[in-house]
Amino acid sequence: MCGTFCVGALCRARITSDMRKWESALLTAILILVLAIASAFALPRQSDSICRAQPVATISFVLFHNRVYLPVEVNGHQTFEMVLDTGAAMSGLSEAAASAVHLRAARKAELVGNGESRLKIALANDVTFRLGGAELPEKSVAIVPYADLEEHEGRRIGGVLGVSLFRRYVVLIDYPTRTLSLYEPRDFIYSGPGDRVPLRLSPAALFSAVIELPDHDSIPCNLAVDLGTYSALRLYRPFLEKHHLVDQPGMDSFGFGLGGEFPERVGRVRALRIGSLSLKGPSTSFSTARGGATSGSSYDGTIGGEVLRRFKVILDYVHQEMILEPGSDFSEPWAADTSGLLLRAGGADLKTIAVLHVLTNTPAAAAGIQEGDIILSVDHRETLDLSLEGIRRLFTGPGHHHLLVRRGRQVLDVDITTIAPLDYNSP
Repeated sequence: MCGTFCVGALCRARITSDMRKWESALLTAILILVLAIASAFALPRQSDSICRAQPVATISFVLFHNRVYLPVEVNGHQTFEMVLDTGAAMSGLSEAAASAVHLRAARKAELVGNGESRLKIALANDVTFRLGGAELPEKSVAIVPYADLEEHEGRRIGGVLGVSLFRRYVVLIDYPTRTLSLYEPRDFIYSGPGDRVPLRLSPAALFSAVIELPDHDSIPCNLAVDLGTYSALRLYRPFLEKHHLVDQPGMDSFGFGLGGEFPERVGRVRALRIGSLSLKGPSTSFSTARGGATSGSSYDGTIGGEVLRRFKVILDYVHQEMILEPGSDFSEPWAADTSGLLLRAGGADLKTIAVLHVLTNTPAAAAGIQEGDIILSVDHRETLDLSLEGIRRLFTGPGHHHLLVRRGRQVLDVDITTIAPLDYNSP
């Protein structure tokens, strides 16, 4: 019996061992199947929370001065950096880009931008833009002299992509990852946590908002989404006159856009409310212009890149809505250059930084900087390496800065102390 028992025990041990291996393999297979099913039916992760459909194209972009710059192929030839602009009723190409792809002007026209001057432009026919795998044929595009805007911006502009892109595709701008995705409207179903904001298309993308001022009740306003504008909140002159807001506390300054400069007063409001979202103390441009778009009354103002970059933004013109998902930058302090310097980039490479304006009662005026001065370095860093945008960032917020400037044949050391952003209008 002992032998039989021992043989039986060994057999049972082998059987038990085999069963355990089989059970382990079965449990592993079941676990993999459960995880696969759970993955298929679970709520989407944040990165996948937008739409289950595949985008037609996903393109990396550069964010420069709060504007989205995209690589766009034109007529199957060259690729140019173009600005994404919901405020452009028509897409456009620079004169240099149009010449490079052999576009011919079919007729002449005038363009009204944010600047106070009207621009003479040409129109060309039958242009196709390509963004990754997405095509955008245009019957007409503008050929625009961007040279003045480039010097204010500090970057070459190949053109702008206007409202036709938004009418054709659902456009998702993921500012945190610097990617833009285009979806077919019929496939796009949003399933994320963002706020849905109804749009009215005219052709500007308009929405209802509320501004709060320190000494006023809440004021409803009709704003446009303007991706081509670098500012946060800009309120137009007719709206300011209607509500007696022309003399808001702030700093007299100049904005710029197509058509050149325009006068404005830079301050802030207590809050901007968009749907259930409340943006506290955004920097605000109060236009005092007598010409250009900011003197118009078709709507009350715009939100631009300084607001939009704080979100993942979805623009769905077909369903007439904008969706805003706050990002990690949502509560970031509002940027404001408080130096009192308005600069211009010149030269073939836009590396020569000249002082265009010195605003009164500002740190730049107190430091004795003059119009026409050439800035050679800031804080011992050459402007050749900084770029115009880099200098703007250095002057955002309080700080002490050492400048080397050329004035005629002289090279001068200048110290400037910037103040806290919008300290003159704390709510």
